[in-house]
Amino acid sequence: MNKKVVFFSSLFFLSLVTSAKDILYPVSDIPPALLENAHTVIRDFKLDVEIKSENSAKVSVTEVRTVLNKNGERNVFFMALYNKMNRISNIKGKIYNSEGKQIKSLNIDDVIDHSYINGFSLYEDNRVKFYDPKYLTYPLTVAYSYDIDMKQTLFFPEWSHDREYTSYENSSFVVMAPAGYSFRYKEFNLIKKAVKSQLENKDQYTWTLTNLKARKDELMASVSSPDYPLVRLAPTNFVVEDTKGSAETWNNLGSWVTGLIDNKDVLPESTQAKIKELTDSCKTDLDKVKAVYEFMQQKTRYVSIQVGIGGWQPFDAITVDKTSYGDCKALSNYTKALLSSAGIKSFYTLVNAGTSADLIDTTFPSSYFNHAIVCVPLTNDTVWLECTNQRLPCGYNSDFTDDREVLLIDGANSKLVHTRIYPSTENCINRNTHVSLVDIESGRASSTAHYIGLSYDQMIPVLYADDANKLKIITQSIELPSFSLIQFSITENRSKTPSIDQRLELTFNNYIRKMGSIALLPLNFMNKLTSIPDKVRNRKTEMCIRRAYMENDTVVFELPKEFQVTDIPSKSEIEGKFGKYRASTLQVGSTITYYRHFELFKGTFPAEAYSEYRDFLEQIATADEAVVCLKY
Repeated sequence: MNKKVVFFSSLFFLSLVTSAKDILYPVSDIPPALLENAHTVIRDFKLDVEIKSENSAKVSVTEVRTVLNKNGERNVFFMALYNKMNRISNIKGKIYNSEGKQIKSLNIDDVIDHSYINGFSLYEDNRVKFYDPKYLTYPLTVAYSYDIDMKQTLFFPEWSHDREYTSYENSSFVVMAPAGYSFRYKEFNLIKKAVKSQLENKDQYTWTLTNLKARKDELMASVSSPDYPLVRLAPTNFVVEDTKGSAETWNNLGSWVTGLIDNKDVLPESTQAKIKELTDSCKTDLDKVKAVYEFMQQKTRYVSIQVGIGGWQPFDAITVDKTSYGDCKALSNYTKALLSSAGIKSFYTLVNAGTSADLIDTTFPSSYFNHAIVCVPLTNDTVWLECTNQRLPCGYNSDFTDDREVLLIDGANSKLVHTRIYPSTENCINRNTHVSLVDIESGRASSTAHYIGLSYDQMIPVLYADDANKLKIITQSIELPSFSLIQFSITENRSKTPSIDQRLELTFNNYIRKMGSIALLPLNFMNKLTSIPDKVRNRKTEMCIRRAYMENDTVVFELPKEFQVTDIPSKSEIEGKFGKYRASTLQVGSTITYYRHFELFKGTFPAEAYSEYRDFLEQIATADEAVVCLKY
């Protein structure tokens, strides 16, 4: 949602004035340790920020990248985003072969400049400058540089070293500001901290690092803190177009946002009358919220328009009411206005959204946010409204905005609050299956699965697919050796904690494993644990299980009378810091009932716990292979 030029610390640079005959950056000069696990080596990266005032700043970026192989191909190109508040100039570049000989220079006429409208925006003033050297003989070295003139000071670039399979030979970050100018910075994973000096009535901060080896993102890494060298900047006071604000505290930042939405919640009298008529018969405030939310969903659609300060400021409610579209800011502001006309107090709220999005650093106020939602505090509960989705049930914010700090906008009372946490009972699949064996070769099964809360999300694509795709998706999800799907149904239960019921009828063959006169009947019919993360040696980062999860399975097998049960597995119990697992089997006559419970705990664990976690899952996968021995 924010109109923010993206400054990748990996973006491309260097203005070189040496002769084409000179040898620069030969691959042979790269320290051998930097080649390990690397597709690209950043030979030199310089990021210089000159803060001129609260109104403007200048950024100069220089980078020399040696691309070792095709896996690093994206690092060959020059690409930079800009808009009217962040103008790019002075683009230069040169290309070198593996020996360090210059083979090409960037011609400014070869730089493509076009609109950067994304797939859901109607209009943006974001643009992109792009250059393809059209030389892909590896290894090769590209050297690019450019300047950015910033007409806003809310967003500064980060000095980040976050790319996978990329080594850094030399990297530096210099921030210069008028003496006494107040801004903030935060350092992560640095050996050398900032060096402060004074130069001509200016304060200068310098960071450097050398010979940083290539890294690889680790599975289930923590989302609370970066694991790579990083320096973040944030303003104390800032200017965006004609607005002034402070980001020194979350309260200050919220007060600025309040100014952007003030007086934008006026609705036409006709719409106010509709809302009054719609909600007059509602018995509770929650009923009113639901009625208003569904009215908004039916009336509007999501379209993003990002122009100037419009990246932060929503359309007014009258415009949305008239056009029936808007982005997350506009639709949230509109919903807030509708609720107000129904006598319900609510709050415009900023969030860093995404299923795997990093959590914001609560100790370092800054504008991390990319999305807006609505918070409705009721007497006994808080309802969160996702206003850009025309299908979600009222109050269900899903894993897109769950369990994280968000900024509730309330003028001088703006503050961080936490969104809904879904426990395992609300991220759960309960499955009941009845299996009738006709003979040793074949059988028939019926199964009902109840997907609750966050697990509901995984069934939404099935719910809204056409019949042909429904059949395809469901068929692909059934892990049986040989089967025919006879019929199925999908039913949605809409509530604050929604669910989807899936019912299947199928016939199957070759499920039982025959060994002479003995047969092995696998007990876990449709839900074996098969996904175990890869082994990792010398893991370096914390391991995070971000969301709790639960599965409950009951499988009833009806055996032909001529089958004799010769052995039943003993009860399995596996429990530890990551979760718990229980499985048991009960025989009554010719009926065998299998019970399975698997629960995963939410939590963050030290790096060395990863191998224990794999062991935990492997034990469960082994237990899921339990069989009953039959004689027939």
